[in-house]
Amino acid sequence: MPARDWAQLRKILRNGDSFNREVYEWFRDADNNDIRKALRDDLLIGAKDSIAIAQVKMRTFREIIQKTHLKPDIIGMPKIDVDADVSYRPEITLHFKQSKESVPKNKHAKTARVSYRLMNQTSLSLSLAELKNLGRDIYNDFAKPTPYRFNKGKIIGWYIKPEQGLNLQVYCHTEEIAETVVKKVITHRSFSFDNDIFKFTKPNRNSDPTPGNITILGNSVQKPVWRPTVFVEFDHASINLHNDTKIRILVDLSGLHAPLYRP
Repeated sequence: MPARDWAQLRKILRNGDSFNREVYEWFRDADNNDIRKALRDDLLIGAKDSIAIAQVKMRTFREIIQKTHLKPDIIGMPKIDVDADVSYRPEITLHFKQSKESVPKNKHAKTARVSYRLMNQTSLSLSLAELKNLGRDIYNDFAKPTPYRFNKGKIIGWYIKPEQGLNLQVYCHTEEIAETVVKKVITHRSFSFDNDIFKFTKPNRNSDPTPGNITILGNSVQKPVWRPTVFVEFDHASINLHNDTKIRILVDLSGLHAPLYRP
């Protein structure tokens, strides 16, 4: 490395929030301990230190003092360590699905989900009987007399009111349908609709039901349809409880689950 470049890099290591600052922070109690103070001063990169000397000091600090090579690599933080101090509210998800009769041959049924949280409950306060009551209420509002259905599409209806546990993001064919779905959920929750909160996003891009094909591993397959326009109807409802690994189905119309509430 040219001497001029090293001089510039050495200046960076000595000033600001770089290496010397780390050394000072590590030995911040050194003023009352002559041994630690001497060790700190020996590790600080000086104004005339060569590259070799600086490397020895940095390696000594990292490996001998901090022992970084003995510490395991941690990517992120264990979720449970964070969860312990956070009060999570139960999340209910309403699952909607395209009817079998309307699914084209060799295609998968399109789905939709709408979620909300129970702000007055926790996983500790809820009982099994209350979960069954929740399933009954959902059944009455979304399954009787026929499954609730709406036309899914590219327009997004937004209704965000955290204090009520509502962070709704509904994909619908029109703005009017999005508003109708949002109002349906709000009525189910026994809240009043606030027109000032409801917003929608209308992208300029159009959904193409025939997007063409692409080749994957030598086979020609159809590209996925971007935000398809399709009718979906209520299929089942689930609840997510804090630290609960079991999937709990509140009510089900598909026959594929074992729900807590059975009409």
